[in-house]
Amino acid sequence: MKFPLWMRKLFVAFVAVMTLGTVIPTGYLADEKTEPSETYQEESHLLLDPLDEPVKLSDPTENATDWPKIAAQIPSADLVDHFVTYASSQSEEQGLSKFGDIISTRVGHQYTESIVPKVTEVIAASVADLDADEIRSLRLTESPSGGYGERILHVYNEQNGEDLLRFHVRRDHPPQDGYWFNFHYHAANDNFEEHYEVGKIYWDKNTPPKWLS
Repeated sequence: MKFPLWMRKLFVAFVAVMTLGTVIPTGYLADEKTEPSETYQEESHLLLDPLDEPVKLSDPTENATDWPKIAAQIPSADLVDHFVTYASSQSEEQGLSKFGDIISTRVGHQYTESIVPKVTEVIAASVADLDADEIRSLRLTESPSGGYGERILHVYNEQNGEDLLRFHVRRDHPPQDGYWFNFHYHAANDNFEEHYEVGKIYWDKNTPPKWLS
C-alpha cells in the first residue's frame, strides 16, 4: 500500500525525533525528486580520495595554518600540485595584504598578473623533489611585515623549523628615477645569500606609503 507523501513525511519526522536524529528512513521519501542543479553544486566541492570516498576540502582562502588539514585529505601522489596551488593562492593574498589599501589599489593587479605566477613557478621547482612527509610538513608564514620590512611570505618545514624559501619585496629608488617595488626571493640551497629577482613594479616619483598602511 502506498501512503500519501504528507503521511510519509510525518513518519520520517516521527522516527527522527524518537531516535534523536540517528536514524532517518529516507526510503520513505523516494518519490521526491532532487533537482540536478542542487546535486551538481554539492558534488562540485568534493574530491575523491584513494578509496573513492568523497571528502570536502578546506576553503583555499582560509589561513595558512589550514594546510595540514588539506594535506591530510590529499593522496600522496597529488600533494605537490595541491601545495603549489595553495601556496600560490597564499602568496597573492598575503602580498595584497602587505600592500595595504593604497598600494594594493594602484598596483595590486600587476602583482597578481605578473609577480604571483613567477612566485608559483619558484615554489613548484623548489618542492618538486620533496617526499610526501616533507610536503605535509611545509608551512607558510601568515603575517607579512609592515613598515619598511621586506617579508611577504616564507615557506618553512615545521618539523625542523628551517626555511625553504623567503619571498620579499624591497623599495628601490634609483637616482633620477621614481620608486620601484623589487620582488625577489632567497633560497636555503645557498644559505639565503643570493638575491633572486622575480620582477619589478613601478610606483611613482612620490614616496610610497609604509607596508600594511
